[in-house]
Amino acid sequence: MDRRDFIRLATAAGALTALPSWGYYDEIASWKTFRLNYHVSLPENGKNARLWLPVPDSNDTIYQRNMGSVWTEGPSVANLVDPPKNIAAAFFGEWKGHGAREITVGTMIKTAERKVDLERVVSKREALPASVRHYLAMDDAFAKKTAMKVTKHAKSPLEKAHAIYEWVVENTHYDPAVQGCGKGDPRAMLESGNLGGKSLDITSLFASLCRSQEIPARGAYGILLQEAENGKIATSYHARAEFYLVGTGWVPVDPAEIQRVMLEEKRSFADSKVADLKKKLFGYWNLNWIGLNHDRDISLPHLDERLPFFIYPVAQVDGKFLDGADPSRLSYLIEVNEMVGTGIHFS
Repeated sequence: MDRRDFIRLATAAGALTALPSWGYYDEIASWKTFRLNYHVSLPENGKNARLWLPVPDSNDTIYQRNMGSVWTEGPSVANLVDPPKNIAAAFFGEWKGHGAREITVGTMIKTAERKVDLERVVSKREALPASVRHYLAMDDAFAKKTAMKVTKHAKSPLEKAHAIYEWVVENTHYDPAVQGCGKGDPRAMLESGNLGGKSLDITSLFASLCRSQEIPARGAYGILLQEAENGKIATSYHARAEFYLVGTGWVPVDPAEIQRVMLEEKRSFADSKVADLKKKLFGYWNLNWIGLNHDRDISLPHLDERLPFFIYPVAQVDGKFLDGADPSRLSYLIEVNEMVGTGIHFS
């Protein structure tokens, strides 16, 4: 690690004491601290190259805190764009002239478990906050027709969201052949009858069905952390979901994780572990995930075209678009290390 990077990183770690208090949650939360690194290498040809990286959500919450980003020298222009200037937090770098185009961008992040006590939810008739109404737009009539059948015995928004969650978990399946974490096109899934996909597909289907029942819902796009060999951390893209209840706020769910576990561990719905996991993940997220952003139809600075999602790095070389969803077109590596104690520990 470059010495200047270490100094700037240590400064960011020292700033922890200046973070706002979250009250009682600070006392009960078990926080873990990670450093997320993107290592990117762009093609050397062409006169100009640009890079956009999704960085962890800069809006601190009771389950995630962004403690700042650092990067190595290289680009002619390099900066961060955070909300509200941009709908999703992003790093932007530009290289003017041909030659080596390599960079490492690192972000320190703290994560904690997130749980909502749904036994204490009380239905309220209050106006939705303006920031939430954005996630209420209905996708299409096809989603509404499906959701009406699924929720026909449910009355409250919570009951409807739970019915949709149960239906999505029990009727979708995880398809490892799908590129990246999926396309996130619930209408195509419903029209074709093929409910297979990855986390982005399953999450988008849940959110679409909720919105068709006037329940604000959204995907939460990020990076899943799993224990690997030699104490290292394996990473993969993973989408979760949230729905909104007046008087309670955003409620976390993770329907795609159940399907992933069933496939990887060769389990069925008859397995008690699957039943327990399905119950647990309605109203709960564990801390082994770094959230990036929530939105669709993303506009990024200096990029003419809009992105359906901003999950992967994207780049342009002499105007040619390179999508990180296809690793053969854009070369990058994601590395995550847990920070231990007051120093920095790399496995």
